[in-house]
Amino acid sequence: MSTYDVIVVGGGPAGATAAYRLATAGLGVLILEKEKFPRYKPCGGGLSLKIDRILELDIKKIVDTTVNGAYFSYGQKEGTYILSDRPVAHMVMRDNLDFYLISEAVRAGATLLTERGVKGVSHGKSGYEVYTGNQVFNCRYVVGADGVNGIVRKFIRPNAGRTIVASIEAEIPADNQLLEKHSNYVHIDFGIIPYGYAWAFPKKGFLSVGIAGFKGVLKKPKDYFDKFIKGHPALGDINGYKYRGYPIPIFRNPQNMTKGGVILTGDAGNLVDPFFGEGIYYAIRSAQIASSVVCENIRKGSPDLSAYDKFVSEEFYPEFRAAQKVSQFVYACPRIWYDILTERTELAEKYFNVLRGESKYGIFLKELKAMGGSLVKTAIKKSILRLFW
Repeated sequence: MSTYDVIVVGGGPAGATAAYRLATAGLGVLILEKEKFPRYKPCGGGLSLKIDRILELDIKKIVDTTVNGAYFSYGQKEGTYILSDRPVAHMVMRDNLDFYLISEAVRAGATLLTERGVKGVSHGKSGYEVYTGNQVFNCRYVVGADGVNGIVRKFIRPNAGRTIVASIEAEIPADNQLLEKHSNYVHIDFGIIPYGYAWAFPKKGFLSVGIAGFKGVLKKPKDYFDKFIKGHPALGDINGYKYRGYPIPIFRNPQNMTKGGVILTGDAGNLVDPFFGEGIYYAIRSAQIASSVVCENIRKGSPDLSAYDKFVSEEFYPEFRAAQKVSQFVYACPRIWYDILTERTELAEKYFNVLRGESKYGIFLKELKAMGGSLVKTAIKKSILRLFW
């Protein structure tokens, strides 16, 4: 029976980041991953520019494009370009990002076993036992980075509720002429998806196209996805594309992220922006915090990782709560939100500053409220007038 200081369950951005930092610190680290790398991962692949503030590894070589803003549309019938003079976000293919990060973790000294789906976690004589089929691995600590449907989350809080966003995404081949036209902005549509949004992100050789809406609110997501494709001016005649559905576990309420020496990161802990649905930044950042807590506990000889809960509560939850309030307004009133954006385009720049890490959701929410009263009234009047046009 093999024994490690830390077993990391899952080899995505959270798992690879935690393994890289722990291995760099000289610990014995095992990564258990159910897939074989490189592997396709359905994901929009948008990285807000604030990722540059925390990354310890250089991802420039796997960034497909860096965008300066967005083309916002409402129901694909109206649209406005809002571009900044500075970058806002990077676009990546998840198979490239994940393979790069996991390769760096292995290079730092972590052991990677692929095609090893974890079946269970339990207490053991020297810490914990992690089961993969007929194999058992021992460790002192477990980092859960196995995503929305992961096993580790069930060990910590088996009956906890979650808010799930249903999403469909496809990588659609595009020619260079089309990609050059779309290279410096993303397309975000409000209104075509009930309580959600649709997107088209430029990549090398592809447009990543998708929709996202709250589960239970968004009915027949494939129909909405097809509608968005057919109504998109650059994609309307595309046929035979392959799409994948996947759940996004957005933040709802604070919950315990640790149990003894077991800890959750990224999607496994519902650490996803409840407005934009961004998860990669929070996966990487939570893994950095988790690895620091594990290293400190090993130094102290403590088996309890609950200090991580405090760090996550202080750094993430205030932002998530503010993002929730923005989400509730935008997705409940997409027509009014779109009219506000077109009336005061500087509001988009204020949100871009959140994505850059130069501002926070709490500040953006205050600014939205400050300018929102009169703008909401104006937008409502416009909506009423449209009923009679």
